[in-house]
Amino acid sequence: MDSLRSTGAKAWSMVGIGLVAAAVIFLIVLLKLLAIALGAALCVSLALSPAVDALARRGLKRALLATLSILLLIGVAIGVFLLVVKGLASQWSELSTAVDKGIDRLHQTLASLGMKGSLAEAARKSLSTHSSTLLSGLGPEIGRLLGGIASLFIIGFVFLFTTFFMLKDGPYMARAAGPWVPLGPAWLAQVGRIIRGYVVGLTLLGAFNAAVVALGAFALGVPLIGTLIVVTLLGNYVPYLGAWVAGAYAVLIALGAGGAQTALIMIVVVCLANGALQTMLQPFAYGAALRMHPLTILLATVVGGLLAGIIGVMIAAPVAAIIQHTAHMLREGRAAAAPPDRAPKIG
Repeated sequence: MDSLRSTGAKAWSMVGIGLVAAAVIFLIVLLKLLAIALGAALCVSLALSPAVDALARRGLKRALLATLSILLLIGVAIGVFLLVVKGLASQWSELSTAVDKGIDRLHQTLASLGMKGSLAEAARKSLSTHSSTLLSGLGPEIGRLLGGIASLFIIGFVFLFTTFFMLKDGPYMARAAGPWVPLGPAWLAQVGRIIRGYVVGLTLLGAFNAAVVALGAFALGVPLIGTLIVVTLLGNYVPYLGAWVAGAYAVLIALGAGGAQTALIMIVVVCLANGALQTMLQPFAYGAALRMHPLTILLATVVGGLLAGIIGVMIAAPVAAIIQHTAHMLREGRAAAAPPDRAPKIG
């Protein structure tokens, strides 16, 4: 009877953990942009908190350290932006030449198929004929673009604001949340360790992507390899989108340096780095950083993608690690609370 009761308690515990995880995933999907900003702030603040805590123990004010951290993040973002702009500017004439060659080849191809006349003239006539239709369709797109830019600024503000106060008041927040968490401060400390491990896993994947892109650029004779390494490594911290934006930048530099053929080969390199190779490496990188079996990470990623798409893929590894360690702590708590077995008396 006791074993049946224990099995039932374990089953209900797992059901409860699963329901909480499902509710968290649902809220993240529902409030996608806000969840991304808050999640990024949590990851960054937990990654920087050991350094902030160490300096605070030496007598520095946490508010000053949090401010310096925010300025550091802004400086890194501005530095990456300037690197990207400088790289594009250095290859601008080559890029223009490559684009002009592509247009000429397209024009020649159309002419060989029997399409006479200038391509530019055909485009001009088409624009003049359908100008009103184009303008009417362009209005909503411009509105969506402006809305996207406004959302990006709002997300950036929420990210920086939240990161500042997590760094400044992190220990106080943890102590205040402790009584409301069933497993107490130990569980919060475990979650912090898991999220730091997730950042380590992202860093490993970013370093791998940067190495693959750098080797491809070196083999193709593409310049600005140092810039490509920095952009690819830091772009990997922006989930999913960042790696592909960094890859598009690498392709543009390859186009300017070697023309269309070099750009096509770089596209293959980027797709391999961000696609097949990263998919194979991801379970091992997150598994080592989160202390989980690679197969568990792989299955969690597949389930996360099926339940919540790209967001599910991004958060699957840390959520799976939190669920596993929560179940482990619950088992340890029940084992500690259970009365010791009494050995039978002989005689």
